Amino acid sequence: MNVSQHMNNMVRRRLAACFAGTLALLASAGCTSQASNPEYSIKFEDPPTGSHIRHDAVRGSTIPINKRYHELTPEQRTTVHRWYQNITPGDEPPFPSDGLKPIHDAMRKVQHKLLVAGEIYLIATVEANGEVAQVKAIGSPSPEMTKFASTIVLLTKFKPAVCAGRPCKMDFPLRYVFRVE
Repeated sequence: MNVSQHMNNMVRRRLAACFAGTLALLASAGCTSQASNPEYSIKFEDPPTGSHIRHDAVRGSTIPINKRYHELTPEQRTTVHRWYQNITPGDEPPFPSDGLKPIHDAMRKVQHKLLVAGEIYLIATVEANGEVAQVKAIGSPSPEMTKFASTIVLLTKFKPAVCAGRPCKMDFPLRYVFRVE
């Protein structure tokens, strides 16, 4: 193994250690995960040298990140609904068409390149056709991360929200906490 590969493995191990627990998908301060709720994560593709254990690259989601909205259980949908203050029974919030995993994977890859620490809260305004019209960023670990994170979300196709049985415009929240140790 050359020095470059060794350094790359060290960075990956550090990212795995510090990225564990960094993803928190909460839309409001009142949303908290109970200890009995499962957490879902994304593993690094390759385990660190000398190990067969793949570490968490992203974790902390209280809903499955690899499922689309219609694949979520009623309890998981209720968790998503709790991200919103007022959502009437029968209505649905917007949700990434391919689930959360593509967004989280992209965020992980950008974090792996930028190695920034800090929190970013993104609010995507999803139109009735499922296209993201704008992304507002609150907080920022760096201008580059804000630009990349906003672009990732802007390019994401969503299942539109449903209001009174019809597609409608609604915001979708994402919160990330990045750490580098």
